[in-house]
Amino acid sequence: MTIAGQASAQRYLTNVFTDVTVTSNVTYGQNFSVLTGSPVLQDLKMDFYEPTGDTETQRPLVIFLHTGSFLPKGVNQLPTGSKTDSAAVEMCKQFAMKGYAVAAVAYRTGWNPQGDQDTRTGTILNAVYRAMQDTKVAVRFFRKDAANGNTYKIDSNKVVLCGQGSGGYVALAYATLDKVAEVQLDKFINQTNNTPYVNMAVSGDFEAYGGNPAWNKADNHVGYSSRINMVCNFGGAMGDSSWMEAGDVPIVGIQGIKDPFAPYTTGGVYVPGTTPPLFVVEVSGARDVARRADRLGNNDVFKSSAFNDPYTTAANTLNEGIPALFPISGAANASGPWEWWDPSDQFSNNGLASNPLMSKARALLFIDTVQGFFTPRMNRVLFGNVGMNNVLSAEGAVKIYPNPTNQDRINIFVQDLAGKAYSVDVFDAMGRRMMREENIRLYDYSINRNGLKAGVYFVKISTDGGARTEKVVLY
Repeated sequence: MTIAGQASAQRYLTNVFTDVTVTSNVTYGQNFSVLTGSPVLQDLKMDFYEPTGDTETQRPLVIFLHTGSFLPKGVNQLPTGSKTDSAAVEMCKQFAMKGYAVAAVAYRTGWNPQGDQDTRTGTILNAVYRAMQDTKVAVRFFRKDAANGNTYKIDSNKVVLCGQGSGGYVALAYATLDKVAEVQLDKFINQTNNTPYVNMAVSGDFEAYGGNPAWNKADNHVGYSSRINMVCNFGGAMGDSSWMEAGDVPIVGIQGIKDPFAPYTTGGVYVPGTTPPLFVVEVSGARDVARRADRLGNNDVFKSSAFNDPYTTAANTLNEGIPALFPISGAANASGPWEWWDPSDQFSNNGLASNPLMSKARALLFIDTVQGFFTPRMNRVLFGNVGMNNVLSAEGAVKIYPNPTNQDRINIFVQDLAGKAYSVDVFDAMGRRMMREENIRLYDYSINRNGLKAGVYFVKISTDGGARTEKVVLY
């Protein structure tokens, strides 16, 4: 399957490819599901995204973990919850068009939100634990492949983990949970029988090794490292902030300040839709996680760079000076504003309860924003580059305004081109060129909409020295 997109300027920072090729349902390992009550061995699946026609053989790998409340889509009574959710696909697509190899990983789900306190807390902790184990299996799968022919053409020294919603819990656990004592804190102890909720003798260790042989039979790439370079959580939270220690990988946090499903600071998680709300567990959200990473020195890599892009400027108005934190304000933006789904989905109204302004056009703008904030920081960790402010270099800054717009003309401001001629191409969301104007030398220029229908478009400004593409939403 091929997905069309946009073209642009600098690999790993902006979209340099127009197409993405997806290999669906690759088996990356095996482990036992708990959804049926009895252990059932299942294949673990992922979708692999890569730039179409790419000749690079050593590409950084992004592992992307979807949302879904740790229950299968449908069972969770939500319109989201799989690796093929619209937002997950678009996130992966955008990373791949920047030149990354990307894996949308499905992990084991299953917990009981309707049981008593011990049941709720114990089953959700085990759900996060199993998903973390599966993600480590996925990373080892790629390292094993890289050492034996490198089918997926990755640089096994550059692996980044991104988690969306529920996947954010998994990503943050992956980055910090590595000691037995950390799963035996008081709040992780069953109050009925005084035993840890996570029984590693049964479930296996952090790498999914060992445990009861009835539950852990698979090889799952023993001997290969599950090390990663950094983490980004788009929502979600950390089971306990004490998990994080000096020397852990850098963490970028992106979250709605009023997220109804995970606290932005530190607080309780509750079962949605219950009256009174049923408490599950206390956790720490993006603000407290990013602040602790900052104080421990784990995020010093972000302090040594000047990020002068508009996404950083926007984040800095709310992030209390924490450089790797992007708070999203507004109640309507609190829970997954980058998500959208088919309004005819039988559970659409449940999703609208926390995302009332849901639309594809709106979600794409949020995806642009969070990727615009995160990608330069990922680039800094992986390559030591400064950030998006370097993308334009001598070709100057580009601004498309107003955006979004319902006006008949699209205004383009191009700065510091020193009299160079440039061309403007407009592509639709499928990558088809809708119009082109050439030999333009004006700093401030406008093109006629010429009857373009409402939707998402890409305006590409090109000179002999390079190009820049901006997304525009017309309505």
